[in-house]
Amino acid sequence: MLHLQTSGTPRELGKAHGRRLKAKICQLLDHYRHGLRDGTGGWRKGLDPESRRAFSLKRSEMIEHIYPEACEEIDGIATGSGLPYEDIWELNLIYELTDHHPACSVYGFQDCNGHSLLGKSDDLEALELGSNVLTCSEPKGVLKSLNMHFSGTIWTTCAVNEAGLAYGMTGLRAQHQNPKGIPTLFLLHLLVSRCETAVEVEHLCSEYQISTNGVSLLIGDATGDLMVLEKYTTGQATRRPGPRGAALWQTNHCCDANLREDEDRNSPTHQNSLDREANIVNLDGLVPRTLKGLMDLYRTHDAPGGLCQHGAGGLHTDTAIIMDPTEREMWVTEGYPCETEFVKRSISVR
Repeated sequence: MLHLQTSGTPRELGKAHGRRLKAKICQLLDHYRHGLRDGTGGWRKGLDPESRRAFSLKRSEMIEHIYPEACEEIDGIATGSGLPYEDIWELNLIYELTDHHPACSVYGFQDCNGHSLLGKSDDLEALELGSNVLTCSEPKGVLKSLNMHFSGTIWTTCAVNEAGLAYGMTGLRAQHQNPKGIPTLFLLHLLVSRCETAVEVEHLCSEYQISTNGVSLLIGDATGDLMVLEKYTTGQATRRPGPRGAALWQTNHCCDANLREDEDRNSPTHQNSLDREANIVNLDGLVPRTLKGLMDLYRTHDAPGGLCQHGAGGLHTDTAIIMDPTEREMWVTEGYPCETEFVKRSISVR
């Protein structure tokens, strides 16, 4: 895992990112571009360099009107890394250019003190391992946070901010696209800098359309509030736990009946997602409602469906993260959680 500390305007945040992570960014671009080949040495239809460049520039122009800070930060990454602007956009839009989508597991509950504890794994392809960046970010004029980024991108896959808001995401595969929406993982970047409570996240998400696929967020805040929010191009829904101690979870398939018509069940990780959920259901009553109980859950290898993945369905757990929004703490493993210790990180309140 890489580590980064940034501050300043969106462009300054991006420049620091680009300078520090150029080598990893180049590696990821090579990896994803290999997947755009047709197997005979050429590019798949519509995915040649000029088509990708035109698509990236068109999308950046559209997003500029909706979320200009995102464009400024991506421009900063390009400037800091010395790589072409359209290459950095291509990386940030890779989930719109390919059929990839993030695969993770989230699980959380309130402990005996009323603190929301949130867990998240980040499951990647073997060649993506080591691409996560743990960033302490102090953006100018908005909330500072401790967050997990992916190298070369503005994706924020989990975070704890100074107001005591925390969230972790899982990817959902969808059938429909919305060219007027912003990339799903751009929306997550926006949340951490603007929202202080789970309710604010729900409201802000409702104001934005996303472009493709979907996302499920496990969200907690310093009041002890806890919810799961599912969002697709066609809408969003939330659910909360029952009595204190009841858990919420999600893997990589839709749980809300009203949103299932948008779900694409042809994902190669769909069965893996079902297996992980079944394993969570079996283990749920055995998980102590403590920090250690949550850490131990993410070390499980019960087959099928272990949350610590070592290649099942092509997925490897790059890191597991536990968040305590009340204490503004994040516990992170640098590698498979079964092999590495959770290390505490925290963010101070200004």
